[in-house]
Amino acid sequence: MEISNLITPEVYEVIYRMGHMDELVIADANYSASALSGRVVFSHAQENHALLAELLKYFPLDDDEEFPINVMTPDHGYVHEPQIWNDYQNVLARTYNSKKVLLNKISRQEFYLRTRSAYATIQTSDPRLYADIILKKGVVLE
Repeated sequence: MEISNLITPEVYEVIYRMGHMDELVIADANYSASALSGRVVFSHAQENHALLAELLKYFPLDDDEEFPINVMTPDHGYVHEPQIWNDYQNVLARTYNSKKVLLNKISRQEFYLRTRSAYATIQTSDPRLYADIILKKGVVLE
């Protein structure tokens, strides 16, 4: 297995130390990660869905949770569904073959609250709007 350059040593440490049901935020370049999160680490990822694909090799989603993945609902006149959501769904479809994993859409304010209580935030350089995502960690079996 190849070591990904998208997952920095700090990111590996964060996902290793997280426990079952802890939440991890992947934040785009526009997100106020330092203001909203107690722990921020950085990734060289230019596309959040590429980082998600790499993380899911080591990071099990919580299968007891109805919605282990949350995204921020667009507001302020943004009327179409962000393309990144399709990119996330494609990553999830490839990773989980037959099991459908849905993106739970939550308000900006709820997203901010969950960021404040998340275990950590990974800040990327993805410039796309609404590329932010929250993952709930499952049990590591292997």
